[in-house]
Amino acid sequence: MKNEQLVKQQNKMIRGFTMPEVLISIGLFTTIMAVTSAVFLTGLRSQRQTIASLNANDNLAYALEMMARDIRMGTMFFAPLEDQLSFLSYDNKAIVYRLNNETIERSKDGGDFEPMTAQSIRIKQLAFILAGEKRYDEQQIKITIRLKISSKFSSQEVIRDLQTTISPRNLETSAI
Repeated sequence: MKNEQLVKQQNKMIRGFTMPEVLISIGLFTTIMAVTSAVFLTGLRSQRQTIASLNANDNLAYALEMMARDIRMGTMFFAPLEDQLSFLSYDNKAIVYRLNNETIERSKDGGDFEPMTAQSIRIKQLAFILAGEKRYDEQQIKITIRLKISSKFSSQEVIRDLQTTISPRNLETSAI
């Protein structure tokens, strides 16, 4: 009798999985893998978008910092158009910043205009607003730069408004 019970137990162990058990386990595995893959792809897409946005911000910050350095050391500011700023640098060379084809460009001493922003950034609007630029008005010159920028990743476009104000280091003095 003991031999028969032992044979039955061994037969039960050898028997394996039933078809419903196999189908349920395959279904669970497939569902878990699909959810995991979707989460991974969403995270990857989000990371790429974040990196593209950070690169755009870094490039724009670099361009604004270059402009700020020139403006801080400049004199004789003039904004003939809203999207253009002209002035003299510390070494008395004419510097012009302008918006052209959704790119900020810079010209020094009448030379060719060179782009300052990357192609991945689109400058939708650029405005230079001068305050205190009239000679002997007893006000410090302040140049406010307003930007509306667009950075594109895949089919998504991110539009941001930025504004900064810069004043030159040289104080205007009245002639007595």
